Amino acid sequence: MRGNYRLVKHFWIACAHQVYGAGKCERIHGHNYKVTFCIEGTQLDEKHMLIDYRDIKHAIAKKYDHHLLNEFPEFNPEMGGFSPTTERVAEVFFHEVDRLCREKDNQPAVMWVEVQETDEATVRFERMLT
Repeated sequence: MRGNYRLVKHFWIACAHQVYGAGKCERIHGHNYKVTFCIEGTQLDEKHMLIDYRDIKHAIAKKYDHHLLNEFPEFNPEMGGFSPTTERVAEVFFHEVDRLCREKDNQPAVMWVEVQETDEATVRFERMLT
């Protein structure tokens, strides 16, 4: 029987940021971000997985966990990036997961990445279906 696999996983990272033009959020402050991603595919890899989700967690956490996001070019307008709003954080993380998926022989696809900044605010960046 052929089918489609769907992996949904979340992990937590702690980051600081400041969002210019956003009132009190212009001050440096931090969040414990809940990062959730969804990957789909029809083929498993040699380990019988779509992707080892530890690779995704490690790639994002190693770079961003316990850092000030504004110090990274992708989150700094003066360095060609964007202000680290939750929307942009979700987009950047999506592209990182997408890069990891494209490196795999079985070619899984990231469908979406959600970043929960607070109990009241979550952003999902999704793949556009053509």
